[in-house]
Amino acid sequence: MQLLYTLLLAIIGGFALSLIHAPLPWTLGPILFLSATAYYTGKQFVWSLKIRNAALILLGYGMGRPFTVDAGHAILEHLPLMLLATLATISAGLFAAWLMFRHTKINLTSCILGCVPGGLSQMVILADEIPDADLTAVTIMQTLRMLSVVFTIPFLAIHILPEGDAATAAAAVSGHDVTEILTFAAVAVLGAFIEKIIHLPTAALLGPILSTAAFLVITGLTAPAVPTVFLNTAQVLVGAYIGSSINLRKISEYKGMGAALFAGVILVLLTSAGMALLLSNITDANLVTMFLSTAPGGLAEMGIVALVVHADTATMTAYQLTRLLFIMLIFPFIAKFIIRHVHVQKPV
Repeated sequence: MQLLYTLLLAIIGGFALSLIHAPLPWTLGPILFLSATAYYTGKQFVWSLKIRNAALILLGYGMGRPFTVDAGHAILEHLPLMLLATLATISAGLFAAWLMFRHTKINLTSCILGCVPGGLSQMVILADEIPDADLTAVTIMQTLRMLSVVFTIPFLAIHILPEGDAATAAAAVSGHDVTEILTFAAVAVLGAFIEKIIHLPTAALLGPILSTAAFLVITGLTAPAVPTVFLNTAQVLVGAYIGSSINLRKISEYKGMGAALFAGVILVLLTSAGMALLLSNITDANLVTMFLSTAPGGLAEMGIVALVVHADTATMTAYQLTRLLFIMLIFPFIAKFIIRHVHVQKPV
């Protein structure tokens, strides 16, 4: 019954935002309605992780289906630029953490883990492994940062940047028989299952992306497109999970966090925009694709936006994945080094 109530509010939120032509309504609507309702009623909603993962498999397939051999070669050529964009974004996040540390009572460890754009779940897991970290503060900072990014970037990508295109024509599956459609569905599900077994990050999304891309390269087939109604449904299911995970009531426990975090988010977004402008001028990718590639959002959220505005999902995925892997595999050592060896005094 609780799941049905959550789903109903999520659908109402998506429908309401679609009526006013808000960017990414079927993702942002559920997030906004569920988090706001929870804030005003004091009731936290619940959503199934399995349902979210099923939706991510569909989105992952949609992100992997444009992949080609030529796209793979282009990604390899972009690797140094991917690392450059990753380092620029993380550096901006570290400076934002210093601002947060200087203007709040939160310790440096928690500020670093809360401000660096590494994904909510990844940073919370890392915070749980470091004794000095305030897990609640990190969760709130990452939640607010995620909300700021998820609501800002779709608007910029659709309405501000010149190549943005909010029109999403209904994707047809004509020309593909049932057997071919079921084959690609099985490939996507199998990819998610294998990724989970080998413990790669965001397996439900990354697995279908990689398995679909690999299958296309091996077979040379053309993958069926995802109908718009399925894409919107998947967005609602993912948005419902994000919205039900947010507890805005905890914000009041940390005075000064909001202003400092807002300044940090603006700094990281400006850094991403600057990198996107630079990369779009020295590569063949357009500005929207590079902005989504360097934006400090999660792979799922930026992937949804990329599908909606018809950006180059292969390039976007490669850049976002490079940052995700860097943060998961290398950043913990950087964070621990800073925490142990950099001693910064708060202003008196």
